[in-house]
Amino acid sequence: MCPYRVALALAATALSSCSLFAQPKVAAVHDSSLAPPGPVGYVVCPTAVTPVELATRTAEAPIPLPVTGTPSLGNFAIATSPDGRWAYVVTTSGVPLPSVPPAGAPPATIGPPTSPAASSTEPAGGASAPGSAGGVHNVVVPIDLVTQRALAPVVIPGQGATHAVVVTHNGRTILVASGSTIVPVDAVTHDAGTPLDLGAGRTIFGLALDPVDTMLYALVPGSIVPVDTADAKAGAVIPTGLSVSSVYSPHGIAITTDGSTVYVVGQGGVDFGGRVLPVATATGTPLPATGFDRFGISDPAALAVTSDGAQLMVVDSANDWLNPVAVATFATPGQPVLLPQRHGGGADSGTEHPTDIVLGPGRTGAFVVDGFDSVVPYTPGTEAFGRAIPVCTGATSMTVATAP
Repeated sequence: MCPYRVALALAATALSSCSLFAQPKVAAVHDSSLAPPGPVGYVVCPTAVTPVELATRTAEAPIPLPVTGTPSLGNFAIATSPDGRWAYVVTTSGVPLPSVPPAGAPPATIGPPTSPAASSTEPAGGASAPGSAGGVHNVVVPIDLVTQRALAPVVIPGQGATHAVVVTHNGRTILVASGSTIVPVDAVTHDAGTPLDLGAGRTIFGLALDPVDTMLYALVPGSIVPVDTADAKAGAVIPTGLSVSSVYSPHGIAITTDGSTVYVVGQGGVDFGGRVLPVATATGTPLPATGFDRFGISDPAALAVTSDGAQLMVVDSANDWLNPVAVATFATPGQPVLLPQRHGGGADSGTEHPTDIVLGPGRTGAFVVDGFDSVVPYTPGTEAFGRAIPVCTGATSMTVATAP
């Protein structure tokens, strides 16, 4: 076993609330998979997840999320396990409590129930759903990608925004943003471990896991907080001077495949313009930023980095732009490319501005989530968009998985 995989195995033990117990692997699946063939994109909306076949650019039937109430737009995110077997949605469930409780009523509390039902892996319908007794809980919804079915929500500790989620390289631990805390959740038992609180004012808006190390990078307003998952400790805060996008994309932070550079996007500088800031991970040092001031006001929401690290693709929620940024000419980004005008209009829910961008494997290209009800394919290098793929309404973020 190579050294970094040993470290990752230790990370799962350090972060899990069940570290004294055996760590069984997920049982092999012998049934025929209902997942679409080939690489699949999973797009998350307030109450559903839409699978998209990347090779054929075809949307499949949405997977309903067993949650109550409607989370705020951008207050939910999705990640998949490395083997493509599971997806995990972090979101909220429940109905807000009255602002003024009835006279004589005990004070309301929000937190994980003490019953083992909180860790149930059975599909929703047996135990009461989180929030059914009143109040809103932060939850993780596991989705079995073989059966294409969501399981019962797992209540996690903490209050506040639920903007980001990642899965460790060994697939054993789900790391979830819950307000200003990172909550580890065991992917087999669904038990939540001890949260790591990053401190007041550090609501987590994005998480990026180093592809070759145990480091996790949390995007918070004005800075990045590195966390070593091997010992669950936060390192020295790295200042960025950037705000986060108004659409709260979980992918306002990205890391190169060799782990050498973290990129973040946001607004900053004297004129509060759109910026892309690289950070050298070896030293934690911010490098010179680039920006899009010469093109007008911009609000960069998310970015993706090509596998060779040579190009960044930044989506701008203020202008419906995609900004290609070649690393070789980083100081002078290329001309923005306007996204195709979406169909229809009206008062349906959604931001109607791009909120996310992800890269598919091989030659499948990039995919832009339009913040409304479509995913738009994009071919890097040619600056060409494909036909929009209809998905669930209120689409915010997307992840890519291999077929299980």
